[in-house]
Amino acid sequence: MKKVLVLVNSLAGAALLTLVIATLTLLYLMFSSDDGDVRRETFFGALMFESRDAADGSTSVTMGVENPLPLVLLFVVLAIMLTVIQLTYRALKQYRQQLLEQQGGA
Repeated sequence: MKKVLVLVNSLAGAALLTLVIATLTLLYLMFSSDDGDVRRETFFGALMFESRDAADGSTSVTMGVENPLPLVLLFVVLAIMLTVIQLTYRALKQYRQQLLEQQGGA
């Protein structure tokens, strides 16, 4: 049961971190573009931002996912890292408890 909880926590954390990274990357693209017609891609071609000036003076903005593979790879790497961190923490916590029990029993 605890291993399932570790896996669920890791997947949820990886999904949240992936969304935060994608959002911050898109915001950076939006606010760092020049005036006029701009099309920019970032995060290894995964995310796209495009703005166009219309004849009536308005601006058309499009943003989205061009290639989901880098985002999926980021999610997998983050999920593995978070799982390893949680399992290492639990193992160290258990080892500490064993040391405290040995010290108290001696």
